[in-house]
Amino acid sequence: MQRNKRVRPIVGAVLSGGLSTRMGMPKDRIVMGDGRLMIQHVIDTLLLVCNEVLVAGPKVPLSLEENERVSFVKDSNPGQGPLAGIEAVLSTGIAKGYLIAACDQPLLKEDLLRKLIPEDMDMPCFFDANSEGFIQPFPGYYPVKWLPDVRDSLRNNRRAIKALIAESDVILRPLSKEIEACLQSLNTKAELEALSGPKAYEP
Repeated sequence: MQRNKRVRPIVGAVLSGGLSTRMGMPKDRIVMGDGRLMIQHVIDTLLLVCNEVLVAGPKVPLSLEENERVSFVKDSNPGQGPLAGIEAVLSTGIAKGYLIAACDQPLLKEDLLRKLIPEDMDMPCFFDANSEGFIQPFPGYYPVKWLPDVRDSLRNNRRAIKALIAESDVILRPLSKEIEACLQSLNTKAELEALSGPKAYEP
């Protein structure tokens, strides 16, 4: 997809490169009870905040329909975990920062995503989910200025995102227990079936 050279203030992104071993099926093919794909739930919520969303992974999800607002970015380091997907997103250089979520977070809300947009757009921003300092890396705000640190971690085989966050200067937003469930990643069929209403299946 041809892009203009104007740098956007912020772009959304979804990581879809996981192996889905615990789920037993590709997560990008899971359909929720309302008929939308699980990944589409994430994309649609990001589009409420950002004008454009990138989907990053080792290959284009079969379910992805690209258009002027949604496009695919290839992860050039498959098998290196989410940090490689983040590197692929930041490397596009089309924005100063990116709101990045995982493809298995269909319960995300617009107001939660907006809380992650920092006053200083060069600062990473994440949710601090409890008083013990548990930091939730997704969704998170990742500035393009963080790209050298991400690449350095990959070169040194330090792929843990939480470790990178812990050793960096970041902004942490408090998150109440009442809305913490909105950040839930659905990793198993049991977790999908536990949702009230929606039932997931693979077409």
